[in-house]
Amino acid sequence: MADVIAKSPARRRTKDAHAAVQTDNADYVTAAEAMKILNVRQQTLYAYVSRGLIRSIGQTGHKGRLYWRDDLKRLESRSLARHGHGAVAASAMNFGEPIIPTSVTEITPEGPRYRGRLATDLARARIPFEAVAQLLWTGMLNNSIFELEWPKRKPWQELNALIEASWRMQPGNLLDMFSIITLHLGGGMQPALRRGKKPAGEPVDLDMATAGIDIIQTLVGCCGLMSPRSHFKPMEAGQSVAQGILAALAVESTEINRESIEALLILLADHELSPATVAARVSASTGCTLHRCVVSGIAASTGSLTGQLYDRVEEFFDSGSTMQALMRRANTLLERGVAVPGFGHPIYPRGDPRARYMLDLARRRTDNSRQMNAIYQFVDQIAKEHGLLPRQEFGTVVLTRAMGLPRRTSGAISALARVAGWLAHVQEQRMYGTVLRPRARFVGSPVSTSS
Repeated sequence: MADVIAKSPARRRTKDAHAAVQTDNADYVTAAEAMKILNVRQQTLYAYVSRGLIRSIGQTGHKGRLYWRDDLKRLESRSLARHGHGAVAASAMNFGEPIIPTSVTEITPEGPRYRGRLATDLARARIPFEAVAQLLWTGMLNNSIFELEWPKRKPWQELNALIEASWRMQPGNLLDMFSIITLHLGGGMQPALRRGKKPAGEPVDLDMATAGIDIIQTLVGCCGLMSPRSHFKPMEAGQSVAQGILAALAVESTEINRESIEALLILLADHELSPATVAARVSASTGCTLHRCVVSGIAASTGSLTGQLYDRVEEFFDSGSTMQALMRRANTLLERGVAVPGFGHPIYPRGDPRARYMLDLARRRTDNSRQMNAIYQFVDQIAKEHGLLPRQEFGTVVLTRAMGLPRRTSGAISALARVAGWLAHVQEQRMYGTVLRPRARFVGSPVSTSS
């Protein structure tokens, strides 16, 4: 009797957690809920899992498995798509079939390919970020260090004053600062960069490469606001973008740190039609200036389901200093049907190659702390117990922590790197000369006409 009493609370907790999964906002659902969503039998559900169409994870203390809701919804949309063109378009908008032709980036099981070149190969070959940016913009890879050094421009007084005033009003939010500064860069405040004459006050759309370099270098200087000194630090002559970021953040420019920050910039430079890239392309299709297109991308990068994922990974790390503590936290989330932050990318069911490379770089370090080693052990353990594999947001936070970068800079570094990709997509979208305007399918109730 004592054994029964002792086990009952655990059984109740497992049963309650199992039931809690069956909610509309859970990331994972039970088999019963999965079959209900797809309107299929158990055998069909298992067949989808075995074919890699639906991801599932085991539950601690329970023999049943949980199923990834996004995969189920995507599969449901594809099934509905067979019934008409409208449903096909709706399905495509959720990690579905390709809808926009592009020659910039291709997603493959090995990760993104920039103009046909695998991003991880470019990082492994220690190609400078500047060369990768020009590859995205022009389709040509030039690895000559003499031709890759971007011209440096001294910051102008008005911009310095704006940065200082804006940061005093809203300290800590670097992505918002990126938006403010980019808008002003494109607002005609720097006459030396104008191409041709336009009426005073009218936004000036600069030569793309010149404008892109100016935006990236200015955002690098803004990273200094997150350093202990908390001030704008413009790039210096002879500095690469990677070196400029390390200097701005007051992090030692060691060989492994330079390799790591360069790899982050390259691996995050583009990822085909991410939500932020779609936002930039939509703005480009309507005729927005280059700077406003970039701001659209930055704004989409601040969402709770996009850029803020980096912060949630940071918070998850802060919840435990040992592998066991992190696993307990992960298991608690999974029992509630909530995804562990930074795991499971819809495009990479076998794991995000970018995260794998980032983690390899972090593990290579000889100065890893006890907590960093606990994180590496946690990655191995959660893969073993639940089959969960990290995505780039997790890898980015791990690598920036290993480097000693200030907290909450991962999302900003990602957006800074992605400027290179956004510019390439904006240029391509302008070539099409059409407005991106999908149609909506009305699902509301008609107004009653009864008297």
